[in-house]
Amino acid sequence: MEELRKEVIVSDLGGLCEPRLNISPYREYNRWASVPYETAEIKGSALVAMRDNHPRDVSFDPQLKGWYKIFIGMLAFCESENNCVNVKLSSAPAFMHCTPCTVGYAAHAIQEVYLISADMTGEKFVIGKAKGGSPSDAMISWVRFVPMSDEEVEAFKADQAETKNKRLYATNDMHGMHGLYYPTTPKEWHDLVEDYSQSDVEWLSVENVMLFDGQVITENEQNFVYPRYGDMLCNMGIRRHFTYEMLNDLVKFGHEKGLKMCCSRRMGAWGMEFPYDQMYFTNTFREEHPELRCVDRDGVPVEAISYMYPETRKYVIDMFVKSAMQGFDAVEMIFTRGVPYILFEQPFVDAFIKEYGEDPRELPIDDEKVIALKCRFMTDFVRELRAALDEACGKNKTAIHARCHFTMYDSRLLGEDLLTWAKEGLISAVISYPQRIREVLDETVWKDDDRKHIDIGKYHNYYINSDKLTVYRRQDFEFMPPMEDSRGIPQGPADQDARVKEFMELEKYGTTVYLEIMPRFMSPDEYKRRALDLYNSGCSHISFWDTYGRVCNRMEWSMVRRLGHMDELKDFTNGEGEYYRNVRLLSIAGDDVSRYIPAWGG
Repeated sequence: MEELRKEVIVSDLGGLCEPRLNISPYREYNRWASVPYETAEIKGSALVAMRDNHPRDVSFDPQLKGWYKIFIGMLAFCESENNCVNVKLSSAPAFMHCTPCTVGYAAHAIQEVYLISADMTGEKFVIGKAKGGSPSDAMISWVRFVPMSDEEVEAFKADQAETKNKRLYATNDMHGMHGLYYPTTPKEWHDLVEDYSQSDVEWLSVENVMLFDGQVITENEQNFVYPRYGDMLCNMGIRRHFTYEMLNDLVKFGHEKGLKMCCSRRMGAWGMEFPYDQMYFTNTFREEHPELRCVDRDGVPVEAISYMYPETRKYVIDMFVKSAMQGFDAVEMIFTRGVPYILFEQPFVDAFIKEYGEDPRELPIDDEKVIALKCRFMTDFVRELRAALDEACGKNKTAIHARCHFTMYDSRLLGEDLLTWAKEGLISAVISYPQRIREVLDETVWKDDDRKHIDIGKYHNYYINSDKLTVYRRQDFEFMPPMEDSRGIPQGPADQDARVKEFMELEKYGTTVYLEIMPRFMSPDEYKRRALDLYNSGCSHISFWDTYGRVCNRMEWSMVRRLGHMDELKDFTNGEGEYYRNVRLLSIAGDDVSRYIPAWGG
């Protein structure tokens, strides 16, 4: 007979956790503060570590046996700083980051969220806070253990073993990891992998941020004012703690957790606009080679390095190869962060004139001949990358992924010839990100009435004197209709179904298509709707950019982590009451907040 087990809520964390030396009734540095609270059903003491307080880990022993669903309650205040607490079972190799969602969901409440299901036999529950990172709060009020029946355990294990649901692609912007948590040891970096436990994530792509290898302009990190505290941590952490040895260790840990591991790189991340500019996020290669920059049609250099030059291609390829050699299953070319890649550099002009007998600088960048030649040169780069990876790692051992733009046309416009890359077997995955970029020309720049050729002098005057940006860029939308090119012809699929169908043609050549869902933060209902819309349009895989900021938000993650269940998704509820709930606070820290909330002493 199955043992009769009851739900257990451990609400007096301040009174039960050990060691006691790490807990105080006050807000002391290096200790957790024990804060009394009360809801309509529960009284207890929360553990709180605010701002730049980094106490040591504490734990409690719930003395449970068998399988349980584990939930945690986190204090959620609308005016609170980011609240992120680290939690794990004692046998787990790393922590998971947990953050309540306060925007539109909880205010003066305890937000309870599902964490994992686990066999609690012999397990303690460990609570911690990141040892570094931007100042934030960590506030946890209770841990709830809900017993699972034998049938539920078997169903859970079967679901975890079902590989068909592994259809999500997660990309971690590693700048964010430095800024939020500032991991300094390989073991601390493991946390970012542990976050994806018991999810439908198939691929985890971690960004190699080593290209920001330059020193701050003052040559003194302590005498430089950063626009954000997290940027200071990122700038220091890249050089100190983001190493190839760390990546090698991280790949091994990811494989142990059943993830496919990819290393990504921003193809155009050579600099940033003020105030996030070259005074600290610098790339040494770019600084040392101004002669390799892209050049506009009027001869003016722009803030990008051109892939027309073999030096640029070698630099980028070498970084990809060194990343791949750490054991990654794939490398990802991120084409959606930084453009252009080729403009009107002299080698391009010379090749174009030889090919077509006319000057490309007098043509718009969306002229088909300009697009075709640009795609040819970028395809040469991908071929070179494929050959270099094969030589260093073995024939086709390391796959190549391409994060492209919103439509096939948007991608080709920037030199991303996805169809050719797929046909030639150069890439094994495409991730379409909702971003559209266009050159904006007005009627004053043309040489002739039929808008075939540009007057370069008029063009120069136009972009200098225009009261609008001359390059259109929009991103993070759900859908955009066709957009007119420079000659007034609409370009792009008419609706989402047509867009998905266009991309899915690539799968004929063995290239898996992932479609991105943005923006980063949405309700569980909206995540479900967006995923179903893509599935119903014919897509079978989904991607999430900046997933490091989504996975910690456990309420929304309760839906995102299950979105690979394509066949069952339509029957899922939004999870409220099952995976998360908000419980109103009646009192906190001895103050009654059930009616009139004490506000700033007023």
